[in-house]
Amino acid sequence: MMKSINLLVLTITVLLTACVPKVVSSDPEPVLGQLKVGFDIDDTILFSRDNFLKAPHMSDDPDHLDYGWVNQHDSLYSVTIQPIAELIGFLRAHGHEVYFITARPGINGDAVARHLTRELGFDITLNENLFFAPKRKDAVSGHKFTTKHIRISELGLHIFYGDADNDMVAASVAGVRGVRVVRDARSVEAYSKNYFGNTRSANEPKAPYSEDDYQKFLSYGVGPYGETIYPIYFVEPAVAD
Repeated sequence: MMKSINLLVLTITVLLTACVPKVVSSDPEPVLGQLKVGFDIDDTILFSRDNFLKAPHMSDDPDHLDYGWVNQHDSLYSVTIQPIAELIGFLRAHGHEVYFITARPGINGDAVARHLTRELGFDITLNENLFFAPKRKDAVSGHKFTTKHIRISELGLHIFYGDADNDMVAASVAGVRGVRVVRDARSVEAYSKNYFGNTRSANEPKAPYSEDDYQKFLSYGVGPYGETIYPIYFVEPAVAD
């Protein structure tokens, strides 16, 4: 009798299970061998120093720029970094997916999408393959921190290219390979405090690396976070007589 009841329960369970519709995931299946590669924008795909220098300031804070203006003026003042554009073309030609993640605020972000589309020759769409991930301020310390790692994880990227320390930190936190793109020398001069520490000031806790250290990183091909270095603008260190 007990065996018959158990068999009946098992049969009903199987029938009910068969009647339940299967949940189909909306996420596409990963393609074998296909990489998802992310790129920062400023000083990685665009040399945008002049755009930032010309941007109106919204307060006495030198970092408080009118980003809506910046995002609308790349076509006038930013220059596409061709070696990276060629790398992106190579990746797409071999079937890999390319995404852009910038720490700029997203005001007038469609203008950035249109500019990159014209420059790179394929459709770049806001919130599809172009994402804005501005920094957030810690309520206790007041320090700003990157949020790029959140988007890197959500997209399931495998590699992230960027020029800044926070790009490498974001890649590390997200558990993906970070590749540091070497900035144009003019940007190293203008934004040295966020590049291997401050290479233009004396060594101190906030500026742990010197110009000599910077050149060693370039020659070894490994940065301070263990990241690969992509030396687009490599300049040979001066040789002492």
